[in-house]
Amino acid sequence: MNPLSRLLSWLSPASPADPDTLAGLQRVVEVVDKVFAMTPGFEEKLAAPVAHALGYCASLVDALPRPVDIGRQHFAADPLVHAFFASADDIGDMLAASAPVRAYLAEPQSYQSDSFFALMAARHTEKQVLGVAMQHGIMATDVSQSLLLLSDRALAFPAADSDTARAALRAAAFDSLLRTFAGHIELARVAYTSLQSERELERVRLRSHPADGRAGFPSRYIAALDERLRRQFESLQPDAVVAELAGFLMQPEEALSLDPVQLWVTRAGVIQNGDAHDADAAEIHFMELTSRDRRRHAVLPVRIRCDEAREALERAREVRESMLLI
Repeated sequence: MNPLSRLLSWLSPASPADPDTLAGLQRVVEVVDKVFAMTPGFEEKLAAPVAHALGYCASLVDALPRPVDIGRQHFAADPLVHAFFASADDIGDMLAASAPVRAYLAEPQSYQSDSFFALMAARHTEKQVLGVAMQHGIMATDVSQSLLLLSDRALAFPAADSDTARAALRAAAFDSLLRTFAGHIELARVAYTSLQSERELERVRLRSHPADGRAGFPSRYIAALDERLRRQFESLQPDAVVAELAGFLMQPEEALSLDPVQLWVTRAGVIQNGDAHDADAAEIHFMELTSRDRRRHAVLPVRIRCDEAREALERAREVRESMLLI
């Protein structure tokens, strides 16, 4: 690009952001810091990073498989459902314990369809145990085995149709990125306050022991604290935070990732080698969501019958009432 073209590109107004990006910028203000709304050049600096992060979140949701039917009748028939639940009753317990499901079923529009869509998530861990297994045609004991554990199951973002549910997932993924960054900034502010307290305590101690100050060590320590405070203060200024957020949103995969998981699992939950598995082992597939704190969650889009969910809520209500009578 010649100098004249470069000058004209600088003078030309930036192209307006699309509606999705504008909504994302507004969400940044709401979740991260309202002061951004008054920061000069905020939208221009963050428009491209926000658009990039939104596109990444959309790609995560697009990578999710088609919804799987969840219900008592699917527990025995579908190995994937069986892997997520220890018993058919656990499905009803999950439905009854879900506040989002209760809220959705309380809405009048929930009666207009037979089923609803949601995202099911569970903590994904594996446990090493000693068990019994066939080895070279002989039943062996104390065989090292790996158990698939999917615990703390929960449902989120119930919706009447899959498209609405996926739109909610895209928004939630972007919110997760913003909340991760907001938590980082909050920790930085706490660290700044702690440094201030440490400096003031050191000054009080120096006034109480003036002889220590003549040795020079406390004054150098206070100077070091002042320098750390200065750097921390500068990093918390709106322009610096906007620049850091821009870099964060350009690398969203470091804070949120989604990877496919393929396993051969027996009915007892034992993970096996696909090339040499037991007759009752089945191949299952789900997606694993990893957040910035490196916790792993198995996630699966699901479809659930409204009548089965209502029956689970009713059974839970009857149990609560019977406990009150006792």
